[in-house]
Amino acid sequence: MTTSANDNERLQAALDDLTDALEAHLQAVLGRSGEADTAVQSAYTALRQAAERYDDLLFDLRDEVTPWEFPEGPPTGLEYEDDGAVPGTVGVLVRRDYTIGDGDALLGAGREAYGELYPDDPMESAVADVSHPGRALYQMLHAYGVDGFDERAEDAGLSPRGGTVWVQALPESDSESLTDDPFGVADENLLVYRVDEIIHTEEPG
Repeated sequence: MTTSANDNERLQAALDDLTDALEAHLQAVLGRSGEADTAVQSAYTALRQAAERYDDLLFDLRDEVTPWEFPEGPPTGLEYEDDGAVPGTVGVLVRRDYTIGDGDALLGAGREAYGELYPDDPMESAVADVSHPGRALYQMLHAYGVDGFDERAEDAGLSPRGGTVWVQALPESDSESLTDDPFGVADENLLVYRVDEIIHTEEPG
């Protein structure tokens, strides 16, 4: 099998990305600050993606394989729990990420949510109100809450990318951060429990 100069350049670039990802992962591990260090998890994800790209490209262009395996399956959950923590006050921080894959479906879902909230209004009002993705997301969250939004996400043209839930201790004196800076309190050193849902998606070649 022969490859063109361009194919060789693509292979070399993929290999360079992989070696860079390996180095970044090692540095993150060496500088790890705790069991649930986000830098390590981010470096792991980048390393896995770089390895998959190199593996796929090597097979496509040279019909060769690496010894690595990337099993398909459900989202990967990473968990951390501090069995000895006895906090007096806790905060539950939730983040869920999505890719907007179908803007029209999202607008339609937002207008449907508007109809749930204002059943006496005509459809024209829903169309006028929900005219962009941000407003559609607002109306869906307003109508269904976070869990209801998540249940309807895929039908609304959203593809889940993953999420994380942090349960951490809060200072007893904390009475303002909830409204002033709700996510500014995130601190790995105060974690009581954490679970991550990482969804590996195929990236365009």
